[in-house]
Amino acid sequence: MPEDTMAAFTDSLADAVGAPGDRPIAQRLDKMERVLFALARAQGLDPDAL
Repeated sequence: MPEDTMAAFTDSLADAVGAPGDRPIAQRLDKMERVLFALARAQGLDPDAL
């Protein structure tokens, strides 16, 4: 399965799990990833290298 198709499929499944009016799960996961990457960088770690 192509990567872009897989990503769209994953987003669709994640969005189906949330309650109406909630931010999609994909958005929440993206936000958490950004925060974790920022924390890692603040500690001198390269999150892409882990």
